[in-house]
Amino acid sequence: MKSLLFGLLLLMSFERRAASYEPGIKEVGSFSDSVRKVIDSSIVLLRTYALHRDRPDWDHVRERAYELAGQTGRWEDLGPVAAWLFEAVDDHHGWLSVKDTMFRWERPEPPFLSEALKKEFAKGNRIVRKLLPGGIGYLRVPGMVMDTADYNKYAQRLMDSLCALEAEGARKLIIDLRLNAGGTIFPMIAGLSPLLGNGSFLGNADRKGKILDMTRLENGRFSSADGGVAQALRKGAKHIDAGTPVVVLMGHGTGSAGECVAVAFSGRKHTWFIGEPTAGYTTGNAGHWIVDGRVGIVIAETMVADRDHRCYPHNLVPDEWVPGGDDFEDLSRDLKLQAASRKLQAASCEL
Repeated sequence: MKSLLFGLLLLMSFERRAASYEPGIKEVGSFSDSVRKVIDSSIVLLRTYALHRDRPDWDHVRERAYELAGQTGRWEDLGPVAAWLFEAVDDHHGWLSVKDTMFRWERPEPPFLSEALKKEFAKGNRIVRKLLPGGIGYLRVPGMVMDTADYNKYAQRLMDSLCALEAEGARKLIIDLRLNAGGTIFPMIAGLSPLLGNGSFLGNADRKGKILDMTRLENGRFSSADGGVAQALRKGAKHIDAGTPVVVLMGHGTGSAGECVAVAFSGRKHTWFIGEPTAGYTTGNAGHWIVDGRVGIVIAETMVADRDHRCYPHNLVPDEWVPGGDDFEDLSRDLKLQAASRKLQAASCEL
């Protein structure tokens, strides 16, 4: 699986592709040939690879891009052009990279983050665990950005936190992804592997929903088709397993790899999703050079799929909506966590 599917470390392997100029398009503007190359190459690549490439009128897209370029002779002035091109294919996950600058399209209504979320995000990524009344374990899974050499270390930290909750008496789990804005999926899934078991729970699909590849989880070892891998070892008792009741908390701060963790739980038995819609970064990116080492474009080309091959081209929507009410300083007052506890208590009576 493409590492960028999960927003890993954004270490892209750009591919060299020749751009072609298309005749019959109205010429507008008097920008330089080097600017024209970047614009035309971007359009060719978007028409070829973008997930939503069938939506635009490409003649209009190119004509408008030329108008926005005006008379510029500098790549660094292509921000409005890049925003227009990515808007045309509804891609808020990709970007045009010019030297050290990234140009992208910002959605008119980006995910709203509550003050509670902003305040907690400012404290940095950290795993939080707590045993709640009724044998419910609470585990916050934060975003994780790291080198591949650290995958196993962070996976083990998460696994140890899960096992500690189990040792303290947790038999039902709340997995909190509200503060997981992304990073790398590998240590997250490996660390949560007791709850998922063995199998393929996460995949990569093309624009028509055809599955391109699936990841694999086997005895705590999570791997993808492109060679990514992380492993965590389980310690202690084994009361928690793939049949343990789980509520996944999600919200507007759940993005990219965080959304992929949620997708991995989709289709799992005794699992419920509570909160608000996620941020909407469930697409897989791939990079292409336009001018080697200087100008490149990153395009959302694929979408995430779950164990049942259901695809997620936009975001995830919870089973039970609980708007606002986040309280990370006093979890007993957190409305989403309260709803999760009620769900798990009710589920215990039904199982």
